[in-house]
Amino acid sequence: MSEAPLLFLDANVLASPVTRTLLIAGARADGLRWTWSRHVEVEADRHARGEASRTSIVRKKILGTELSPTATSTEGLVTGTTQDRQVVADAIRAGARYLITADVDDFAFDDLAAHGMSAVNPDYFMASRFTEWAYSEGVDLLAAVQKKPPRTAAEIHRMLGRRHPHLVARFAGAYDTRPVQADLDQPSTIVRGIACIRCDARLDDAVGLQRGLCPQHPSGPRAREVLPQSN
Repeated sequence: MSEAPLLFLDANVLASPVTRTLLIAGARADGLRWTWSRHVEVEADRHARGEASRTSIVRKKILGTELSPTATSTEGLVTGTTQDRQVVADAIRAGARYLITADVDDFAFDDLAAHGMSAVNPDYFMASRFTEWAYSEGVDLLAAVQKKPPRTAAEIHRMLGRRHPHLVARFAGAYDTRPVQADLDQPSTIVRGIACIRCDARLDDAVGLQRGLCPQHPSGPRAREVLPQSN
């Protein structure tokens, strides 16, 4: 049996406790692997807000996982900024198939394609890949830790509509409630790269590259952006 694909989580994903919890709980339920590097963890901790648990504390005290290795060089990468080149270099060094990030358009298509990867917005990734079991695991965990004020799983599902519209639409029938309307500032680019989100196969057609999904998966969430072939 082949090894489960590896998700490399970017700092902007980890700095959001809700998204971080959904991703890690769901990945665990569906048998996916995840990781991040020291560079990413430092950035995630730096951007944590208020009383939110720092990523480093969650990793050490709750997850008990190790950091993935840091790439020693970003030579040859064409992604725009030094910070983002380090992120993609660390994802490559870890052997990740998917770079889960809120800023997909920060990463060059050529860098991703050269290493068989896709950068995917977390909402779109979870909506495309997770089973209902994985989603419910994440929602139940969020409900269990939500204390101020306490919320039921259905209430959590409802509130997720604001920042995770693809995800709640995919699992609309899982809870007897209507999600709140999505915020207007949703990202325009939500997938970039050559790895099918659902089956890890290499994408080689224009429609598949735009949607991040093979032709065998026609019912996935709709990706609104037009994929640039280079950056």
